[in-house]
Amino acid sequence: MDTTATGAESGPGADAGKGAALSGLLRGRLREVSALIEQRGEAALSGTALSLPLNHMLDAVVAEPGVTVTEIAQRLGKSQQAMSQAAARLTTLGFIERHVGTGRTVGLHATKAGRTASADGVRRELAAEERTRQALGTERFDELMALLARAREALLEG
Repeated sequence: MDTTATGAESGPGADAGKGAALSGLLRGRLREVSALIEQRGEAALSGTALSLPLNHMLDAVVAEPGVTVTEIAQRLGKSQQAMSQAAARLTTLGFIERHVGTGRTVGLHATKAGRTASADGVRRELAAEERTRQALGTERFDELMALLARAREALLEG
C-alpha cells in the first residue's frame, strides 16, 4: 500500500468510509482537485459578467479574431451546443460580434468592451492561479504542473 509523507494510506481503498469507493482513483482525485480549482476561478470572476467558460471563450476570440464556435469547442473540449450558448451570451453582453466569412462560416470577433472584459478576466484568473501556487508552495505547484504536462504527453502518445 502506498503512503504519503504523513504516513496516510493512498490508493483506491484509502478513502473508505469517507465517500464512494472509486473516489480514491486517479479520475476521482483529479475531479476533486479540478472542482476546487474551478471554485477558485469562479470566485475570482465574481462581480463580473463572466463565468470561467465565458472567460475562456472570450479569451480565445480575443486571441484569434474570426475563430468559429466549432473551432473553440474542439480546442476547449466542449460541445458545440455549449459553445454556441456561450457565444450567444457573450453577444448579448456586447463582448463579441459575429461576422459572416467565406462560405457562410461565422467568425467571432471581440468588441472593445469584450477586449476590456477579457483582459480583466485573464488578470483575475492569473491572480487566482497565483493564490493556488501560494497554497501549494511554489515547488509543489511547479512539480504538479510538470507532472501533468508529462502525463498529458504520455496519454496522447499512448
